Amino acid sequence: MWLGVSGGASGLAKCKLALCRSMATILRSMSTRTLFAFLINTWLVVTLCVGRVDARAAHLLHHHRHRTAGNAQSQGDPLVVHTTKGPVRGITLQASNGKLVDAFLGIPYAKPPVGKMRFRHPVPMDPWEKPLNVTEPPATCVQVVDTYFDDFEGSTMWNANTNMSEDCLNMLVWVPRPRPTNAAVLLWVYGGSFYSGCATLDVYDGKILASEENVIVVSFNYRVGSLGFLYLDHADAPGNAGMMDQVMALRWVQDNIHLFGGNPNNVTLFGESAGAVSVAYHLLSPLSRDLFSQAVLQSGGATVPWGYNERQTAITNGYKLAEEVKCPTDDVEATIKCLRLQDPDLLVKSEIFATGVVDFSFIPVVDGAFLTERPEDSMSSGNFKKCKILLGSNRDEGTYFIIYYLTQLFKRDENVYLTREDFVDAVQALSPFTSSVVNEAIIFEYTDWLNPDDPIKNRDAVDKIVGDYYFTCPVIDMAHYYSSAGLDVYMYYYVYRSSQNKWPEWMGVIHADEIAYVFGEPLNQTWSYRQDEQMFSRRIMRYWANFARMGNPSLNPDGNWEKTYWPAHTAFGKEFLILDVNSTQVGYGNRAKHCAFWKNFLPNLIALSGNNTNKADESCKDGASTQSSSSLTLLCSLAASMIVTGRLLSSSTARAA
Repeated sequence: MWLGVSGGASGLAKCKLALCRSMATILRSMSTRTLFAFLINTWLVVTLCVGRVDARAAHLLHHHRHRTAGNAQSQGDPLVVHTTKGPVRGITLQASNGKLVDAFLGIPYAKPPVGKMRFRHPVPMDPWEKPLNVTEPPATCVQVVDTYFDDFEGSTMWNANTNMSEDCLNMLVWVPRPRPTNAAVLLWVYGGSFYSGCATLDVYDGKILASEENVIVVSFNYRVGSLGFLYLDHADAPGNAGMMDQVMALRWVQDNIHLFGGNPNNVTLFGESAGAVSVAYHLLSPLSRDLFSQAVLQSGGATVPWGYNERQTAITNGYKLAEEVKCPTDDVEATIKCLRLQDPDLLVKSEIFATGVVDFSFIPVVDGAFLTERPEDSMSSGNFKKCKILLGSNRDEGTYFIIYYLTQLFKRDENVYLTREDFVDAVQALSPFTSSVVNEAIIFEYTDWLNPDDPIKNRDAVDKIVGDYYFTCPVIDMAHYYSSAGLDVYMYYYVYRSSQNKWPEWMGVIHADEIAYVFGEPLNQTWSYRQDEQMFSRRIMRYWANFARMGNPSLNPDGNWEKTYWPAHTAFGKEFLILDVNSTQVGYGNRAKHCAFWKNFLPNLIALSGNNTNKADESCKDGASTQSSSSLTLLCSLAASMIVTGRLLSSSTARAA
C-alpha cells in the first residue's frame, strides 16, 4: 500500500508504469511547474489506477490549474487565457508605433442585461468551457447618436463605432509583448455625460499606451442613459445599474488581471468627464473603493453639479420617460413592465429632456447603497478613499457645451464675437439660477472691467463661466479636500490646442482634448501630428504611467526622475503643472478667485436673495431674519454695490458707444 493504493500485483505494475510515465513527463518540465503540481498529478494518476478518484484530489487539481493558468497557457497558446469564468482567445496586434500587443476585445464580465434584467443591477456570467474568441471589438451599449452637426468629424468621433446592443457588458484588455509580470494596470472609464460613450472608440485604443509604457490597459462598456440609470425606487428599477456595471468590471479586474500579467494590487482607475465623475464616486462608494489603488480624474470630480440626482428628481425623470413612450404611470410595476417591452432605441431617443447647458436626465442617484450620501457631504466629512490622485482640467471646458446650447450666438462655421448685450443675454440663458441678483453677480465677476465691450473677452468669459462652474472648480475642490487630508495630489491644467482639432479656433482647448495625448494617438502615423506633438504625447503617457507604477508622475521605474518635475499640489501652495507642448511651467492657485466666487460667495448670496428676487435691497430684507447682522450687512452691501456698479458701467459704456 502506498498513498492509499492497494490491489493485485498486475494492478500495481500498471500503476508503477503509469507513475513512471507521469513522473518523466512532469520532470521534463519541472523548470516551469511546481513541486505541488507534481504531487497533485501523481496522486490523481494513482487513484485513477484503482478506479477511485479522490474528490479532494480533483478539487485541488482544478484549483491549482486555475491558479497556474498563466504558466500553463504560456507553454501552449499565449493568446488563450483561462479566466475565472472560462478561457478566452485574444489576438496579437501591431500598434502604429510598430510594437506588438495582445488584445482581448470583448470578454463578457456580466450576463446580458436583457428581458427582465433590463434596468436591474448586473449578474455575474455563467462559466463556459470552450475558448471564447475575443478578437473583434464588442457591441456598444444602446445609446443616443449625435447627429446635430451631421457628419462633422469633431462630433461623430464620439459616436458608437460598433453595432449597438443591450448585450454589451464586455471588457477590453491590451497586454504588451513580451507578456509582463505583475505590471501596473490602467483601468479606463469613458465619459459621455452618462447618456453615451463606449470603450471601443479609436481615441481610447489602448495599444500605444500599453506598448510604449509596458503597462496593461483595460477598458469596458457599461450601460448609459435610461437603460443604465432609470430609478423608480423599485427592485426592478433600482437606479445606478450603470455604476454597478462598473463595480462588477472592477471586481473582474481584481479576479482576473493577474492571469494577463497584471498586478491586482496596483490598479489605477482613470476617466474623463462623466468617466472622471464615475471614478470620483468609486472613491466615495463603500461598494468599490477597495477595488483599486489610486485614481486619475480628467475634467471631473465628486462635487460637479451635474453628476447625480436626488431620489425624487430621478423618479420624476423616470415617469417623464414613461409618459414619452406612452407607458402607464399610475402603478410602478406596470410602468416598469411596459418600459421593459419598449424598443431600446425608442427609450434612448425619448430620454433627453434636460433643460440646462450641462444637465442630464439619467445619471447616478443617491440610492443609499452605491452612494450612501450626497457626494459633497462625503467630501466635506472626509468619507472618501484615502489614496493618491492625479487630476486636472482643460483651459476651455465650456465651449463644447455652449455651441450645442446657444446656437444663435455660438456657431461652428464662423468666428464668434459677443457684444456686451450678447454677453448679458448669454449669461442669463446659461445660468442655472433664476435669481436676477445672482445672475448680475455672475456677470460682474466675469466681466473684464478694463474693457467690458471687448467682443473676444466677452465670448471667452461665457466659456469660463460654464467651464469653471461645471468642471474646473469641482476638480480644484476635490484636490483641496484630498490635499487637506494629507494625501498626495498632482494637479494639471491642460492648455494645448492640438493641430488635429476639428473644431473652430475660437473654441480653444476644448473638453476632452487631452484624451488623444493620454492614449498616444499622435504616435499614429496615419494622422499628421507634428514631431513636437508626438513628444508631448510621450511625455503625458509617461506621467500617467509613472503615476500608475510609482504613485508619482515624475518618478521613473528605474528610480530616475523625469526632466520636468511635477510638484505635489498642497492645500497651501495650490501647485499645478501646466501641460503644454513646449512648456513645463508650474503654476499656483489656478482659477482661485473665480472658484472662491462659486464656492464661497455665491451660496451666501443665494441664501440671501431667494429665487425670485429682482432687487438687491429686497434680498437683503428677505434674509434679515436668518443671518447675523454683521454678515448680512456685508453681503447686502457687496451685492448691491456689485449690481449698481455693473449697471452704471454697462450704461456708461453703452452711452459711449
